[in-house]
Amino acid sequence: MEKFYYSENEQEGNNRKLTPEKVVSILEKHGTKVSIEEAEIILLFMRKVADVAVNQYLSVKKD
Repeated sequence: MEKFYYSENEQEGNNRKLTPEKVVSILEKHGTKVSIEEAEIILLFMRKVADVAVNQYLSVKKD
């Protein structure tokens, strides 16, 4: 499966605290099994949602 990267910095090894391996471990503890590739997609989605939330919050603060 193709690797997904959120940004160029992440691809170059930007130190992110939440790794795909850690996502797999956390979800496994709660009874959900995912592959490393699926965990990468989950992280990509989470980071995009976080960016949208922050941008929305900041745009509301400006008004």
